[in-house]
Amino acid sequence: MPVDLIRTINRVGKWSVNRMIGRRRPLIAVFSLTHYCNFYCPMCPFGDADKEGQMRLARKNDLTTEQWKLIFDKVSKYCVWSIIEGGEPTSRPDFMELVRHLYGLKLPITLITNCSLLHKIDLDELKKYIQFITCSIDSVFEESYCKVRGVTPQAYQKVMENLELLNQHKVPHYFNSVITKFNTDEFVNQKYFERARELGVNSVSLTFVEDRSDVNYSLLPDRKTMIKVCESVLEHIKKGKYPQVMIPPLYFEQIIEHGRGVFDECGVWKSIFVNGNGTVMVPCWKYTSPENSYSLLEKSVEEIWSAPQWEITKTCHDCEVLGCVWYSSQPVTTFAQNYMRGLSKMINQQKPELVNAVTN
Repeated sequence: MPVDLIRTINRVGKWSVNRMIGRRRPLIAVFSLTHYCNFYCPMCPFGDADKEGQMRLARKNDLTTEQWKLIFDKVSKYCVWSIIEGGEPTSRPDFMELVRHLYGLKLPITLITNCSLLHKIDLDELKKYIQFITCSIDSVFEESYCKVRGVTPQAYQKVMENLELLNQHKVPHYFNSVITKFNTDEFVNQKYFERARELGVNSVSLTFVEDRSDVNYSLLPDRKTMIKVCESVLEHIKKGKYPQVMIPPLYFEQIIEHGRGVFDECGVWKSIFVNGNGTVMVPCWKYTSPENSYSLLEKSVEEIWSAPQWEITKTCHDCEVLGCVWYSSQPVTTFAQNYMRGLSKMINQQKPELVNAVTN
């Protein structure tokens, strides 16, 4: 049995015991490596138009290489999977060094990236360390892509070129697309799926945008349009054609029926989300007051996960369509049967040893 699989079974076993005795502990690690992003997405707090100011902020507040390694070491004792994101994580000069360190901890890695800088990275080396790349591709067509992401056609073309590089180097990847009022047409008419196939992906993750509370605009489509999108996505799923939709049909069915995702208790505590400065917001990013911020450089995971603010998750239902919260708040059976099946299909014929590990 591979040593990393033994490690995973061990971590899941400890996590399950903690759940049985009512103790919350994280299982998935999310590392936001930097405050800087080179894109301008209006649905994201990193889409700041003042990129020079954002870069200064990142230089001042981003953790150093050694500080990130210290946090990786702490978190790896609890989690079975890691996600590295940003800002744009590939903008860090030490990006590959940090990836190597995580890999050395035998913590499987997902990279979330806008794909704009992948041509500057040794992809053959990168694929040795990561399980797959989540490509943030909110639209597969130039006009709506540029509108959603706030970038130029030249940036779109560079991303398309880098997606081809992923195919050429056989790096496992899928698209994560956020549905906003700017890109609904391609989902309703299903042109999105045709184009995604042409771009060489086997799987896509689709969720609606969760409007930010710190801005005075909404990017969420109107109710009628959301229903049309959901019906079209469900139709594609029933066809059984590629690309595979990783989000379970239940997500779209609930939005049609209820106008939002449905869950009993928020499961955000199942993941540890570490900000670029090493802090963890308890219980989540919606509670940004200083008393809810804990430094993982100063505190242990045990101390942070014993904080009283986690009680908020028992009653909070503020996130209506946010996919990650919906996922983590579903029963274990829903998560396992749907997500892992989609994951297996996505990486089929690319990393067969991992497919066997997650499905057996």
